[in-house]
Amino acid sequence: MPAKAKADSKDEKKENVPKNVPQKSEEKDISKDSKDSKEDAAVEAYRAKLKEEREKITLITRPHVALPLFIRYVTNFVVSNLGGFFKKPVVWLVLAPSVALWFALKLSLAPELFAPPVCGGKDGAILWQIEFAMIEASWWIILGILSSVGFGTGLHSGLMFLFPHIMQVVSAAEACRTTVGLVPWYQHPCKLDCSTVSGPRDDSTVTFLRLWALVTVPCMLWGFGTAVGEIPPYSVAKMARMSGSSDSEFEAEVEEAKSKTDLFSKMKIWTISFTEKHGFMGVFVLAAWPNAAFDMCGMCCGYLMMPFWTFFLATACGKGIVKVNGQAVVFVNLFGSWFFQVLASAVDSLNTTITGIVGKDFYLKDLVVKGREKLLNQFQLQSRMVPEKLFAAQEGDLDIKDIRNLYEKYDKTGDVAQRVLKEWDKDGNGEIALNELKDAASRTDGMVSLGALDPGAGQSILKMAWELFVVGLVLFFVVSIVNQLARSQQQELDDAKVEEFSKSKGGDKKEAKKTK
Repeated sequence: MPAKAKADSKDEKKENVPKNVPQKSEEKDISKDSKDSKEDAAVEAYRAKLKEEREKITLITRPHVALPLFIRYVTNFVVSNLGGFFKKPVVWLVLAPSVALWFALKLSLAPELFAPPVCGGKDGAILWQIEFAMIEASWWIILGILSSVGFGTGLHSGLMFLFPHIMQVVSAAEACRTTVGLVPWYQHPCKLDCSTVSGPRDDSTVTFLRLWALVTVPCMLWGFGTAVGEIPPYSVAKMARMSGSSDSEFEAEVEEAKSKTDLFSKMKIWTISFTEKHGFMGVFVLAAWPNAAFDMCGMCCGYLMMPFWTFFLATACGKGIVKVNGQAVVFVNLFGSWFFQVLASAVDSLNTTITGIVGKDFYLKDLVVKGREKLLNQFQLQSRMVPEKLFAAQEGDLDIKDIRNLYEKYDKTGDVAQRVLKEWDKDGNGEIALNELKDAASRTDGMVSLGALDPGAGQSILKMAWELFVVGLVLFFVVSIVNQLARSQQQELDDAKVEEFSKSKGGDKKEAKKTK
């Protein structure tokens, strides 16, 4: 056959091949893609299985798994951070010598520089004041951290400590009828003692601005602590993004929120989009009000790789300056007598209107006044103080008459005084000595309250309910933290398993190629 005829024959064969029939190379590519997709699907299925098992790890259902994982996480965290901390030259050249000198001065060289204050007499020595400032600041910052740390399960330390403290400061200022010289610090031995005040005690200085000034520093320290407590959600999301793995916590929250139609879920989605759009100002605005969905903002910032100081400064300014001062304004007005007078006037007007309609006076204003007086008396019973303060106006130990004087503003004074004397008079001499009363001091802050000294006060159903509520909050917080850290540790182990599983799939593919 001529060469030209052979060429035409080959061309005809090519033309006769259907265009939609894949060639051999295309078939190989499709086969390869199919295998890769199956391998990816297998890896994702394995990842989902591990995640499902990880979610079952709790301190209640699997304590034998959760506790070892929690201990391992804490140990790794402490060792890694302390290792880096002690390697810094400034620790050994500045910090360690300063701490050694501090304790040397306090214990032997110059203990007089740490002399505590005498209430109504003299201030504390200079180093005592510095040490006290560090203790007071640490107290409020730690309470703030506990309030916000734990991915939405923080301890409600504002409700338990800060807001009652604001009420106590306002009440003490009104009782002393001045704010000049009043000590508002929670840990101070002369806390809210009227013997420390100076100037005219005529209510002229008990104004809103002065009351706010007394409580704003503790509020801002607590607010700064809440900002620090928002770092873990941010860090977890950012580290997951940097490592190339998916942040299951963040993604699960987003998917769950998208699948729901309730207001809180919509708020979460709005929080994410608002943060992504506005950056620093977005975080600041979201942190500047009591935002229950702020954890999502922290995780979103980490997931979007926002710089740490951008996130933290915005959070600290929003929470530590704007939000807490707004709360301070509300509570100072709520607990102050000025606000109450406005409320009483409104109630009196309402009572006048009702009387004109029904023809009967219900004395609503009197009821409100008596209710507030009773509430303040109950609150004063719970006001905490150092044991020495109860002996400040006494000579010698406390006898039954002295105890009656302490409880004179409260109901059933005689019965209460008898119960207190019987409870704390350990040697049976009819008097309570200072060393006997120190046994009643709390192991947490070393203080006592008149309410805590009365053993009969503990029989109140309302008080028992409150104590159970507080214990429940603490337990829920602890269990939540253990669960979260245990799952975080397990996720690290699971990520390693997924990586190993993925490599084994890749190894199987290489072995198959070698066989071919």
